[in-house]
Amino acid sequence: MNRTMPAVALAAVLLVGACGGGTPVATSSSSATSAATTSSVDVADEEEAVRKAFADYREAAQAKDGVAAAALLSQDMLDYYTGARDLALTGSEQQVREGGVTASILVYVLRAEFDAAELGGMSAEQLVSAAVEKGLVSENSLDNVELGTVVVDGDTARADLTSRGQSAGVELPFHKEDGSWRFDLGPLMVAGDEALETVAGERGVTVEQLVDTTLGTLYGADRVPELKKPLQG
Repeated sequence: MNRTMPAVALAAVLLVGACGGGTPVATSSSSATSAATTSSVDVADEEEAVRKAFADYREAAQAKDGVAAAALLSQDMLDYYTGARDLALTGSEQQVREGGVTASILVYVLRAEFDAAELGGMSAEQLVSAAVEKGLVSENSLDNVELGTVVVDGDTARADLTSRGQSAGVELPFHKEDGSWRFDLGPLMVAGDEALETVAGERGVTVEQLVDTTLGTLYGADRVPELKKPLQG
């Protein structure tokens, strides 16, 4: 709206200047009102479409419909998963650590859940689909998550994430790609890094120790050293 209204006003001024007289002014005002109303409807429709995209992702994840879930992630997010796949296959421990805490855990989980041949043959969409179908996306964690305020700006949008009616302090970006709204989980990864660093500090351990403990809980402490090695080592 903030970007559209000045454009409507400018169009009205240009019409008045070109035509002159009282009648064109009335016509311009009517055109501006009509355009503004149409714009309001369009923005409202897009905001609703953004909300629906997020709701559809949550529903797909809860139903373990991996194909549907993958189709709702932005290209930036799919590229992120491609990078995680490549690190799982060939990344050194140092390279994995440089990606951040949440990304590191993702890479190690991929190594635990897939072998080299299986993972190497997957596209990003197939990887997301398989992860959802394996239950690696916790459907219960999405039960109380909603979108708060949604702001649409052309083919991009941003939405406040809420949990149990309270702001989660995270803003999700959405992108309209091939005519459909898709979203990027990147800010959640950043928030995850911050949360894990806080937990590590509270427990008096390093982030690396916390990651090892998490992996040990998921897959057994004896597998942790193995998960630190690339699948195609």
